[in-house]
Amino acid sequence: MLTACADNNSGETGTQATEPVIIEHEELEIEEEPVIIEPRFLQYVLPDEEIKEPDGFLGNMWIVVGKNGYLYENGYINEYIGAAPKYINVTDAELVHRAESLRDIQDLLSDRGIAFCVVITPSKAGSLPQFIPDFHVAEYPPLSDNYIRPYIRFKQFLQDAGVYYIDSATVLESIGMSNTFPRTGIHWNLMAAFEVVDAVVSEYERQRGFEVRRLIGESIISSTTPFAVEQDIFGALYSGRNREHTADAIIDERYYTHDIYLGGGGKPRIGRTIIQGGSFTGELGRFFGQISENIHTIYYNNGGDLNINWDRLLRDTDLVLLEVNEQFVYNMGGNAPQWAENDINILPLGPNFIDALLEHLG
Repeated sequence: MLTACADNNSGETGTQATEPVIIEHEELEIEEEPVIIEPRFLQYVLPDEEIKEPDGFLGNMWIVVGKNGYLYENGYINEYIGAAPKYINVTDAELVHRAESLRDIQDLLSDRGIAFCVVITPSKAGSLPQFIPDFHVAEYPPLSDNYIRPYIRFKQFLQDAGVYYIDSATVLESIGMSNTFPRTGIHWNLMAAFEVVDAVVSEYERQRGFEVRRLIGESIISSTTPFAVEQDIFGALYSGRNREHTADAIIDERYYTHDIYLGGGGKPRIGRTIIQGGSFTGELGRFFGQISENIHTIYYNNGGDLNINWDRLLRDTDLVLLEVNEQFVYNMGGNAPQWAENDINILPLGPNFIDALLEHLG
């Protein structure tokens, strides 16, 4: 809408009044061009493939064989579609409380000169929903038509609370990476983990105000055998079976990782780093072990034993990373998850690492 002025004689010489004249224009709808992201490496892109065996089948009590041979642990699918009470019953109030606790931890650590970051690692079901098998959704359908994943809501509450966090799915999407999980494993591949670690290092630099040494990956190497845990649940599913049983199993043709080296000679290294979280911390530790002066990892809630010498743990610490998987947002800092029917059952949440750390710092 444009506004113009028109003359209007008042009858007195040398004076002139103006009144606005409104000129209406129809709003033009401008179609935005889709943003095309060119990934750094071709291996970052998951090749298109025709969907085969859409029904899938149950490999064992907790491993689901999805379309085209993609393997899942059942809890990741249940969380993604909302097929278990523990996921659909998570309230906004619970998530807000957790976000505010993390913000308080962040502020209290900052007072001690310690950097802080929450890392949300990706879910295979959330990253590759197109391979979730039909049989599982039919057997364990969504329990609510209005389900919004705790992970989605949690991100907003973290932002509202001012918590420093890295959302892996957002990082990977921003660089055009869709090849994030192997067919045969439940954990992210090393390419995805590398890029998220690099984003965490950038966040550390932002908080500190100076650059540090970081891993450089200028090329991709591949292998027909796993580099790390790319066949973790494949091995669990087919353990003890002979070749006859595995002859029809679909596996990845190749596994990929960066050819890396530690760059930034002359710059300081990140100091002692504490990494707390679940099974995805294995890959975080793999890379931070090369970046940081030293690392200390705490698995979930330390087996429920939170009688920790916190002063000793935090002494000389430079960075605290708290990892939570998309699937585990409902109980971040609590007992490790259980699969099979125990993913459907309501189980004790257990002593909470975050609450214990906040109590000590406060």
